[in-house]
Amino acid sequence: MKIRSVLELSEALDEASAWRKKELSTLRILIATRGRAHEQAALRRAAVPILYAHWEGFAKQAAIYYLHLVTRQRRRYRELGPSFIAIAARGRIRQAAGSRRIAAHLPVVEFFLEGLEEEARMSVDGAIDTESNLSSAVLRDLLATIGLPYDTKWSSTELLLDGSLLKTRNDVAHGERTDIDAATYEQLHNLVVDLVDHLKTSIENQAVSRAYLRAPSSAA
Repeated sequence: MKIRSVLELSEALDEASAWRKKELSTLRILIATRGRAHEQAALRRAAVPILYAHWEGFAKQAAIYYLHLVTRQRRRYRELGPSFIAIAARGRIRQAAGSRRIAAHLPVVEFFLEGLEEEARMSVDGAIDTESNLSSAVLRDLLATIGLPYDTKWSSTELLLDGSLLKTRNDVAHGERTDIDAATYEQLHNLVVDLVDHLKTSIENQAVSRAYLRAPSSAA
């Protein structure tokens, strides 16, 4: 993955969101143009897991793209925000947590005493985990991982995300008989597109403003 600039990040996000929204629009047209009500109902049920999959897939992909950008800025750890230092330290902390021996905890201490002066080389693999269940709580942690605020847009959509999109997807995926009328499907479709667009814009704004860096007074 070679995302070295804001432009490359924006292009990657554009591509990742465009094909997803195109597929979802195609599904919506196919459902609407089916002549029989029972065919439309069956297609709406089948499409809900796809709606959710595109939301989860984009969220994970976009976060990974942003992490790749940050890691390619050749910054020292101490210049980055706390979330990125936490990613770098997490593996060391996990290893130390499994042992009562001081020797196992020394790498953690050494990292915070001396390692922060090193060039940041975070491992992106495994840094983002949507838990195959991207609820508002999991989303909050995902955003914290990449240093994005959980703003009013996210908090205002919690009920729709958890109580409508995620619940309906889980019901369908578990084989429950859940009827999804046209108005509900349209609401879920618009929700996913809106969430994708907001996350994309938020990440681009963070990248442009270089919000991944600590405040000058803190980094000095």
